[in-house]
Amino acid sequence: MSDIRSTRLSETSLVRVLLLNIHRFMHPQNPSTPFLALDAALDRRALIVSPDTSFSEAIAMMSKAQSSCVLPGLELSLNTTLMSEARASGLLIVEGTQLLGVFAERDALEAIVSGQDLTAMTLTDVVQRSMIRCTASEDQTVFTALDQLRQHQIHHLPVVDDQGQWLGLITPASLRALLPLDELLKSKPLAEIVSPPVIQAPATTSVLKLAQLMVEHGVECVVLTSSEETDAQPAGLLLRRHILQLWALGLELSQIPAQTVMSAPFLCLPASESVLVAYWEMQQAKVQRFGVRDAEGSLLGVISPTSFLEMLDLNEMHSAVDQLQRSIEQFEVSKSKADQDPRPDLDLQLLENPTGLLEQLQCSQILAAMALHIRESLNLTDILQRSVEEVRQFLKTDRVIIYQFHPDWSGTVVVESVADGWRPALHSRIHDTCFAQNYAQAYKRGRTQVCDDIYTAGLTQCHIDILVIYDVRASLVVPILQGDHLWGLLCAYHCAGPRRWRAFEVELLKQLATHIAIAIQQSELYQQVQTELQERRRTEEQLKLSLKEKEALLKEIHHRVKNNLQVISSVLRLQSDYIKDDRVLALFKDSQNRIRSMALIHEKLHQSSDLLKINFEDYIRDLADNLLRSYAANVQAATLQTEAAGVWLNIDTAIPCGLIINELVSNALKHAFPTPAPDNEIRVEIVPTADHRLTLTVRDNGVGFPPDLDFRNTDSLGLELVCVFTEQLEGTIDLDRTVESGTTLTITFSELDNTGKA
Repeated sequence: MSDIRSTRLSETSLVRVLLLNIHRFMHPQNPSTPFLALDAALDRRALIVSPDTSFSEAIAMMSKAQSSCVLPGLELSLNTTLMSEARASGLLIVEGTQLLGVFAERDALEAIVSGQDLTAMTLTDVVQRSMIRCTASEDQTVFTALDQLRQHQIHHLPVVDDQGQWLGLITPASLRALLPLDELLKSKPLAEIVSPPVIQAPATTSVLKLAQLMVEHGVECVVLTSSEETDAQPAGLLLRRHILQLWALGLELSQIPAQTVMSAPFLCLPASESVLVAYWEMQQAKVQRFGVRDAEGSLLGVISPTSFLEMLDLNEMHSAVDQLQRSIEQFEVSKSKADQDPRPDLDLQLLENPTGLLEQLQCSQILAAMALHIRESLNLTDILQRSVEEVRQFLKTDRVIIYQFHPDWSGTVVVESVADGWRPALHSRIHDTCFAQNYAQAYKRGRTQVCDDIYTAGLTQCHIDILVIYDVRASLVVPILQGDHLWGLLCAYHCAGPRRWRAFEVELLKQLATHIAIAIQQSELYQQVQTELQERRRTEEQLKLSLKEKEALLKEIHHRVKNNLQVISSVLRLQSDYIKDDRVLALFKDSQNRIRSMALIHEKLHQSSDLLKINFEDYIRDLADNLLRSYAANVQAATLQTEAAGVWLNIDTAIPCGLIINELVSNALKHAFPTPAPDNEIRVEIVPTADHRLTLTVRDNGVGFPPDLDFRNTDSLGLELVCVFTEQLEGTIDLDRTVESGTTLTITFSELDNTGKA
């Protein structure tokens, strides 16, 4: 086992030394300031043209290169974009291997506004000024190159060897990509790098007029305002490159208003804002220039991503780079000593070291507490907050956060534990343009980022910018995965300086990320269930409300139908007052009773709590009372008994059944008892059968049915209606002739459903 551990240590040491040597080989530097080698800042892919290239061909080449800098929909880092734009903003004029000059955007714009005939002009005719160039040597550094750019107010510095052959091009963009000045820029306000003049013009001004203003004042852009008033708000920008692109298309610049081609909107930040934060805001807004305003809101200047190179003190920048390099070298030395230490590594031999064993025990306790808390609580915020607090205390680091991604790969810091004295990051929304392109897929596959020092870990500059804003110097980042979905990141940050993360610390964060993923899944499932329950409750409330509305509507309908039927019954009664023929009067009375039987059903439904069915026992009793009142002349002839306990019928069954009872009882009252007697009786019963049907029986003890009369084939309208309604109920009707006296009619039927079927 000890041999295996020694081998691991040796391999780790060799890898670190190899990486350090590769880094130094890729950045050849002098001993005092290793970051400052001129060779590392060279852009060796500059655009090259011959001196006989026509002016129009050169402009077309620059315009095409500018339009190809950023492909639509492709998220590129700021440094990549700046390098591409800088390369497209100037052409090296080379004959053979000899460099003759530089053709830049400023030269092109001066030629366009000069009014000369440019159709036959070549680059030799345009470039008149003597060329500023730099000869490569050991004493040349990025700061000597920057000094020449500032001294001559140029943006392209060719670098040649001793024989005059070109080696590459130095631009502010290539210097910005090389110089690690984030810490310095974080402490500098915009007020220190802004410089006049600010040229403003109404957005309605022609493009040609704005080109003349740029040449006259020696600026690369004009701020366009919404109107000609002095206090008008900035609306956008017009850059040199925009004008050159329009000219390359053959458009008449004097006829084009600037508002049709300007860059908008115009981002404006206060002069007190940190330079680094302002640059990050610029990246979030995806703009290349922004304005700086004072406390009163006045525009002080326009800032580009390389403005700080033109204004900050060179000695201050040099000192910042030196300080960073010393910090890196000291950390590398401490790591090398730790790798060469013959004592057992704490991470590899925990059982032989009480301190390591205690740390491992604390890791287990944190994970166990996390698992217990997940089982006991559904409050995700509380679970996550406790987790980051305990991890930060255990790791003795400065910041631990949980970062959640949005669909566009931007994200928000949802939980944070930060030590006193460091800038809080909670709720910060960040869109890292490098993440989706460089890191997302690796994190989806479970990548763990162990970064001892952000300046030596090979991170992209845009990523370093974000970390520096939040004071990060060393980072340990593990993914939080939900299946194949990258939910977020668990990040431990050390802010005070570089830090060597140990293996058990990495393992703790990885296991904790797994527990956090479980907690998130559990919480999301709980929230989903709660959402579904709330949605179900809302649906139930809506259904209840809808049901109440429908019940009210149905009651109103039954009430109106009952009233209308009663009106018809009343009209028939009034009409009967004018009828002298007893036979016709009887017909009117029968019709009136039939209408009352139907009206009574609607009245019962209107009064019932159940709008689908009525209590048929109550209905028969009220119907019998109405019939007895109707045949008041025969009221002494018989008594009427009803029995329908527990029978409830829907309206489709109740109406024909009620009409059958009306006809049979009316017939008995009219014909069964020619002479009054105290024992005369009519009985109506309706009972359910064993086969889930219903049996309606109407019997009397009167004179009985004539033996020679076929009730199914008679001229009586009442009996004909009884047969019709029985068929409607899909039932059967039988006359019992076996009784000694009276008449018994039995009807067996099934309750109809709402489609009219039994």
